[in-house]
Amino acid sequence: MLDPAQREAVFHSKGPLLILAGAGSGKTRVISHRIARLVLEAGVRPEKILALTFTNKAADELGERMAKLIGKERAGRLWLSTFHGFGMRFLNEEGGAAFGGRGAIRFSIFDQADAVGLLREIIRKEGLFVQGPRGEHKLDVWALHARISFWKNKGIAPSEVPHTEVEYDAVAREAYPLYEQALRAIRAFDFDDLVLVPLRILKENPDIRRRWELRFDHILIDEFQDTNHVQLELVKLLANEERNVCVVGDDDQSIYSWRGAEVDNILNFGRDFPGARIIKLERNYRSLPSIVAVANSVIAASSRKRYPKTLVAVREGSTKVKLCVAEGPEEEAEWVARRIRFLLDEGGRKPSEIAILFRASIQARPIEEALRSQEIRYRLIGGMHFFERKEIKDALAYLRLLVDPLDELALRRIISVPPRGIGEQTISKIERWALAKGIAFAQALLHPEAISDLPQGALEGARSLRNAIQNAREAIEKAQKEGPRQRRVFFAEIARNFFRATGFERCLQEEGDSGESSRWNNVQHFLGVLERAELRALEEGQSFDLLRFIHWMSLRKEQDEEIGPAEVLLSSLHAAKGLEWPVVFMIGLNEGILPHARTFDPKLNDIATSDLEEERRLFYVGVTRARDELYLSRFVKREIRGKVVRTTPSRFLDALPQEAIEKEEIDSGQKSLERTLAWSRAILEALKGQR
Repeated sequence: MLDPAQREAVFHSKGPLLILAGAGSGKTRVISHRIARLVLEAGVRPEKILALTFTNKAADELGERMAKLIGKERAGRLWLSTFHGFGMRFLNEEGGAAFGGRGAIRFSIFDQADAVGLLREIIRKEGLFVQGPRGEHKLDVWALHARISFWKNKGIAPSEVPHTEVEYDAVAREAYPLYEQALRAIRAFDFDDLVLVPLRILKENPDIRRRWELRFDHILIDEFQDTNHVQLELVKLLANEERNVCVVGDDDQSIYSWRGAEVDNILNFGRDFPGARIIKLERNYRSLPSIVAVANSVIAASSRKRYPKTLVAVREGSTKVKLCVAEGPEEEAEWVARRIRFLLDEGGRKPSEIAILFRASIQARPIEEALRSQEIRYRLIGGMHFFERKEIKDALAYLRLLVDPLDELALRRIISVPPRGIGEQTISKIERWALAKGIAFAQALLHPEAISDLPQGALEGARSLRNAIQNAREAIEKAQKEGPRQRRVFFAEIARNFFRATGFERCLQEEGDSGESSRWNNVQHFLGVLERAELRALEEGQSFDLLRFIHWMSLRKEQDEEIGPAEVLLSSLHAAKGLEWPVVFMIGLNEGILPHARTFDPKLNDIATSDLEEERRLFYVGVTRARDELYLSRFVKREIRGKVVRTTPSRFLDALPQEAIEKEEIDSGQKSLERTLAWSRAILEALKGQR
C-alpha cells in the first residue's frame, strides 16, 4: 500500500517533479511503482524510460524490483543504470564524435588508479612539483588528480581553469591539458569523462542531441542531491520539450561536496525546470520515535537554506537513544565491543544487524582491536574492492588484447606479468625501433623477429605472447562462426586457456604456498562472472560483446560481496549512506572529528572540504541509519603527539532532545578487568588446544 504522499508522487502525470524523500520514507518503493505505472497503465514503452542511480548496487536492486512489478522482459528494456553506466552506453554509440568522427569507436576506461598513474608519468616527464616548506619537492599526485576531477565535474575545460595562489592548483592547471592529450592519444576516457564527454558531444552536435532528446519520454533520477554540475547539465540536454523529469532526493542528506556534488541542484530544481511540482515524503517507516526525534532536532538547527521537512515516525516504541561518554578512544572502543557482545549473547541480535559508524578511518583501529578481544567477527568497508585488485585488472588487460592486439595500455600492463625477459632496456629498444618505423609500440611487439639485437629471452617471450594472443583470437572467430545449434558459452573457456598459455595462471598459482593462491582464486571468480554474463546474453537471445563486458567490469567499483550473516559492519559515515541496520553505534562525537578539523583548517592539498552544515548533514545521515537502537558516544580526552589533551563534545550533541536521550557513563575501571578476562579466555583456549 502507498501512503497519500507516495501515491501522489506515483500518479503524477506529466511535467517536472521533485520528490523530497526524507530518510526512511520509502523512496525506492515510489520510484519503482512510478515506473511500473508508466509502463502498465500509461502505456510508455520501457525503452523510452531512463532511470539513473548513483551505485551499481542501487541500480541492480531497482532492476530486481522492476522485474517483479512489470516482468523480466520489460524490465530488461528499461534504460536503468548509474550515470557512468549511461555514459558508457552513450559513448558505445556516439564516441566517435569525441574524435571528430561519427558512430561507435573502441575505447578504454581508466579507473582512478590508472588515471593517477598516467598523471604521475606526465608530472615526472614534465618536471612538475610543489615546493615544500623546507625547499624539498613534495607532491601528492592523488590530490592533483582530485583537482582535475573536481574541475571536470564542474564542466571546466583546461583553458578555463581559474588562477589561484595555491601551488597545487598551479601544478594541476599545468598538468590538466597534458593529461587530456595523453588520454585522447590512446583513445581512453577516465570516469569523469563518462559523463563530461557525452555532455560535450550533445552540446556540440545538434543532430545527435535531437536524436537523444527523442530517445526518452521519461527520465527519473535517484539521490538527486548528489548530482554535480555536469550531471545536471546532461539531464537538461536529454530532456525533451515535455520535460518529464522526475527527481528523488533529500537536501538534508547531501554529503558529497568534496567530490563535486552540489546541493543547489536540488534546492534550485524549480528554477532549472520551471513549473516543477514538489511532493514531500515525511513519513519515516524505518526508525523508532526517539531516533526520528534526534534526527529532526539535529537537522532543524541548520543555518543553511533547506526545504523545511519534519519526519514523522510511523513505528511505535519507547526505547531511547543512548548517549555515552568514555574516558578515551580505547575505553570507548572496549565499551562498544562489550555492549555488542552483550547484544549478541543476551539481546538476541545477529552480528549482521549491528553497524559501527565513524567519521575518519583512523577511528576504526581501536574498534578492530576491541572486537578481536571479544572474538567478534567484523567486516570493514573501505578496503580494496574486488574489481580493483591487481590480478583482476591484469585479467581485464589480457582480455582487452583479445579485442584489440594493438591496445598499448593493456600490453604495457601485462608485458611482464608473468616475467618474459622483456625488461626496461628491451622495452626502450622496442620503443626506439617503433619510432624509427613510424609504428606503435604494440604493433612493433607483434613482429619481434624484425627487431635487431633483441635478446634471445625477450624474443622468445614476445613471440610466445603474440602467438597466445593470435591463437585465442582465432578460437573466438571460430566459435562465433558456429551455427545457432552449436551456440554455447565459449569466451570464459577461451579466456581460461589464454591465461594458461600466457603463463598468467601459473604465475598466480606459484605465489601461494599450496600452489593455489588466493589471487588465482580471485581470477577464477572473475571467469565465473564472465561465464554468467555470456549465459545471460544467450538466454536473452543476444550476442555477447566482450568489449562491452570489459567496460562494464571497469565500472564495478563497489564491493561484490554481501556482508556475511556472522559479521558486524564497520563503516565510515559517507559509505553508510543508503544502508540501514537495527543497531547503530556512532562513535567519536567530538569537535575535530565530527565536525572534522579540516572543516575549519583545510590542508594545502585539499581541493574541497565540507562546510559545517554538510558535517551536520553527515551526522543526520548516521542517525537515520538506525532502526531500533542508536548509541551515540564520545570521549573526554585523547593523546595527540604524545600529550594527553581534553576534548570538546561535538556541537551537534547540543541539539539533542533530552526527552529522547538516555545518558550513560562508561566505567573506565572495567578496562583492566576486560583485558584480564580476554587474556584468561586466550589461555583457556590455548590449554584446550594442548589436550
